[in-house]
Amino acid sequence: MSFRTNRMHLKDEFFAVGALEKGTPGAPFDDDLMLHLGVESIECITFFKRLQFGDAIFHSQMSKRVSRRNNFTIAYSQGGCTSYGQIEVFFLVGETSRMTCGAVIAPMSMFSGALCESHEVLGNVVNHIVPLHQPKKNRFDIIPLEDIIDVCLYIKFSDSEVGYAAHFPNHLEKD
Repeated sequence: MSFRTNRMHLKDEFFAVGALEKGTPGAPFDDDLMLHLGVESIECITFFKRLQFGDAIFHSQMSKRVSRRNNFTIAYSQGGCTSYGQIEVFFLVGETSRMTCGAVIAPMSMFSGALCESHEVLGNVVNHIVPLHQPKKNRFDIIPLEDIIDVCLYIKFSDSEVGYAAHFPNHLEKD
């Protein structure tokens, strides 16, 4: 019995899911990505829209299915700190000696105001929800796949200047 799969193994528990597409010029992150990777042309880079890491599927904003659920807002590690952003696209560059793969992220800065009052004994009682500004999309972070910490649920209200990223309390329960 044979079966067809639309997954390509990248490394460890990371798989590209769906079509792989060669880069075409025009995305706002092209210059940042080419500079980071040290390639001369965007056509040297292959892009994909979905990533599987273990049992979790991450979508990029370029995926058509993101309107049903936002799972492109993530927490990621950068310089020893946790940062937040939205995945624009995943990429890979295959060279003869090694393969480089990662994600292009539109960073979201943290809102300086408090989400709720701090309790004198308990401290910050809401530590799994982070208030964030919308990404400006004029600067992008390029991160390796290993630096993705968690997918977050992102909520934006029309009457607020900030949105909220919530970490899931556990990843065991399914919808």
